Amino acid sequence: MGTRYTAEFSQTDSIDLVSCIAREQFLVSPQEETRLWVEKAQGSFERLCNTRVTLFDAALKSGQLIIMETRSKDGTWPSAQTHAVNRASKEDEDFQGQPGICGLTNLGNTCFMNSALQCLSNVPQLTEYFLKNRYLEELNFCNPLGMKGEIAEAYADLVKQAWSGRHRSIVPQVFKTKVGHFASQFLGYQQHDSQELLSFLLDGLHEDLNRVKKKEYVELCDAAGRPDQEVAQEAWQNHKRRNDSVIVDTFHGLFKSTLVCPDCGNVSVTFDPFCYLSVPLPVSHKRVMEVFFVSMDPRRKPEQHRLVVPKKGKISDLCVALAKHTGVSPERMMVADVFSHRFYKIYQLEESLSSILDRDDIFIYEVSGRSAICENSREDVVLPIYLRERTPARDYNNSYYGLMLFGHPLLVSVPRDRLSWDSLYHILLYRLSRYVTRPSSDDEDDGDEKADLEDKDSIPKPGHVARGSSQDPGPEQAGPSSRVAGGSRAPVDNSPGPSHWPQRARRKHLFTLQTVNSNGTSDRSNFNEDTHGVSLSSQPYIAIDWEPEMKKRYYDEVEAEGYVKHDCVGYVLKKAPVRLQECIELFTTMETLEKENPWYCPSCKQHQLATKKLDLWKLPETLIIHLKRFSYTKFSREKLDTLVEFPIRDLDFSEFVIKPQNESAPELYKYDLIAVSNHYGGLRDGHYTTFACNKDSGQWHYFDDNSVSPVTENQIESKAAYVLFYQRQDVARRLQPQPSLSDPPAPPACGPPPNSEVMDLN
Repeated sequence: MGTRYTAEFSQTDSIDLVSCIAREQFLVSPQEETRLWVEKAQGSFERLCNTRVTLFDAALKSGQLIIMETRSKDGTWPSAQTHAVNRASKEDEDFQGQPGICGLTNLGNTCFMNSALQCLSNVPQLTEYFLKNRYLEELNFCNPLGMKGEIAEAYADLVKQAWSGRHRSIVPQVFKTKVGHFASQFLGYQQHDSQELLSFLLDGLHEDLNRVKKKEYVELCDAAGRPDQEVAQEAWQNHKRRNDSVIVDTFHGLFKSTLVCPDCGNVSVTFDPFCYLSVPLPVSHKRVMEVFFVSMDPRRKPEQHRLVVPKKGKISDLCVALAKHTGVSPERMMVADVFSHRFYKIYQLEESLSSILDRDDIFIYEVSGRSAICENSREDVVLPIYLRERTPARDYNNSYYGLMLFGHPLLVSVPRDRLSWDSLYHILLYRLSRYVTRPSSDDEDDGDEKADLEDKDSIPKPGHVARGSSQDPGPEQAGPSSRVAGGSRAPVDNSPGPSHWPQRARRKHLFTLQTVNSNGTSDRSNFNEDTHGVSLSSQPYIAIDWEPEMKKRYYDEVEAEGYVKHDCVGYVLKKAPVRLQECIELFTTMETLEKENPWYCPSCKQHQLATKKLDLWKLPETLIIHLKRFSYTKFSREKLDTLVEFPIRDLDFSEFVIKPQNESAPELYKYDLIAVSNHYGGLRDGHYTTFACNKDSGQWHYFDDNSVSPVTENQIESKAAYVLFYQRQDVARRLQPQPSLSDPPAPPACGPPPNSEVMDLN
């Protein structure tokens, strides 16, 4: 601080007068932007934001030091420069580029903010409003709904820096801090939605720049049979009586909302303002699901299938679709969600498919045609089977063994009259025969077993159930290809429980069986074990427990994990592109209100599920169209990556506006694209970028945080398009500078300049 000047003022003088005298004394030109600070304590300064108040209202006292600060040519304030800026290289200090072609540094998951700011910065009339300092006269420091002008000033600083032409990129740290201060949801560095930030920013700028200093109460009136023209004009005037800012001038339009009561037929017509259109995307009623089919035939590997099912269908629809590929009846299928080697859920046929997420591992098991998982049935019992391996656990004496789940679980049909432990052992040995090797004769406990087996009956084909007494339970479900010894009949199990096996069984058992709960841990409370078999008291779960040595010798892990892909896996559900006009038509289509959001009918005096229809009545100068790509339901969330075809020029809204039109001015209903906010990725993670047309050069650029590259118009349309900015053609012509006779012809609006270098953007 070099020069000082002492002046006398009255307590009733305004801060503006102090600023004017300071400008005269310090020879500051009218074009330069200034701001005042007051010294509160030694080395402590405070901004004098509201210059329209008096010295008394600002609590200024005699002898206080007032400092005038002038904005630098690069758009920054000297007091706001960080050490990083001060250490900028000489090359950066001398940089001179195209105004507006300036990147924004990613502060950590702030690409959503950068994308929204770049789109808004390339709205010509709004940027000119800030560059020409017209906002200074309209800052509203007293609005209780505003942010004391701080959001508007922070945004103005960003615009002035970006359009100074002296920065390759800038750091929006101050703006980020201001946003987090007034909107706690944007605190920190989590990922957010660019459209949500844009909505907050437009509302914040509007309230900070609202020309209405004291809002009056305005009663909303229904049409009550009056003409639409009269009701719409009244609604717009009422809106402007409370809301009048550059944001309203630029972005606000008017809806016509029609509600019809389904009971009394009462019709309610209102006109409501809007700042942007959130249009739905036509959603396909089909869904592609990947499942694994597990056959009862142990020789067949699991098959991966890709099925097309109704999006709002049931589990039975999934089985019907799979039956067309496999030839297995849907009645012989059971659907389960497998997670971490156990059944996370076993579905009933009437359950909704919406409860299954795309990331779930769905297995569909073939079971016998008369199977049931409930106990009070004479049909076959379906047993959920888990695989476990004993592993030594860390203990002082190494005597404790833990059990770890591995492999894929099974659903196995077992005849209820053959539900003994030894029968179950042989049935499971047959089901695992593709990847479990039968012990050789050298591994048998008794060499006479082979002779004993020759006297037994042969094994029937799979699915056949022999009826027998408790002393002769009959052959188990096994096929001729089983690796179990040929002709083996399941002996009677007279053991007290699964841990003890009949002494008469001479063959070495590869594994033991244990009753468990649905998590795969031991739980005997659900079972009653007697001397003749297993008595089920609830849904049964059985674990196959392997000793490590036996598993290593007889269990083929590679074969167990093997599967084949059905031809349908190569099928891809093609998503046909949709036109932007289709989305707008869907937006204006009549709909019925949901149960969670009923309408109170003033005639019936009750909440009703009325029909609602939205129509466009008045369109703004700059139209923001938000494509609703993110879909949220009770059970699922998804991002729609449908390609939306949108025109770069001549987007015609004349067919959607129901207000009587001025046929002599068709440009009032035609729009040209000026910016696009893109979202790449899915719900969990993603990245935002921007396409924007420079208002001065007419060249399109791609903004990816601090990187900026020129692009051509044919690169703009993509599946990533999320928020579209359109400018009305009459506004574009009004903002174009009128060239003099000596000036060369100006480039077309939002078109690529000739012979420009462009980036090949994928």
